[in-house]
Amino acid sequence: TVMMQQPMVGEFHTVTTETPVEGEPQKLAVSILEAHGLENMNNFTGDHPYAVCEISGKGVKFETKPVTEGDTMNPFWGETHTFESYCPGDSLEFTVYDKGLLGSKTEGKVLVPPELVYPTGFSGMLAISGFPHSVLHVIIRPLGPSVPEETVVTTDVSKSKKKKKLSVGKKSKGCC
Repeated sequence: TVMMQQPMVGEFHTVTTETPVEGEPQKLAVSILEAHGLENMNNFTGDHPYAVCEISGKGVKFETKPVTEGDTMNPFWGETHTFESYCPGDSLEFTVYDKGLLGSKTEGKVLVPPELVYPTGFSGMLAISGFPHSVLHVIIRPLGPSVPEETVVTTDVSKSKKKKKLSVGKKSKGCC
């Protein structure tokens, strides 16, 4: 059982975005910069920490590359990923793992409530549950509404090429 802790106080940045339509998916940039104060979990093969960010309950996530060299108790990832379909009201869950030979062990978790995600974003250190001196440094930036992409299709009609623009619609109107 892993206990969740609320994030520590960070800097809040106001981000100007278009007013969202109810249930409209939003783009969200999430940067996982570094962690401090992780504990040594793997004495045999050494520690190889990595972090995962997931939109709680949605199964949409990304993970950083494991840090295998340098100070693995204070790893630096410096990675930014974009969620294309964040729904206002969803929480983000960050989990720090240690990758071993036979799988990964959970170092700890942080649950970031929706009011720290959208619409203002968050930048700061988050307390990692289960480790009183461990923190995760993240930046969360709302980027505005997700926009359906346009696809250009080239068709070959009697030796001349014509381009057709096709609009690709959203999979669903609502987000939640």
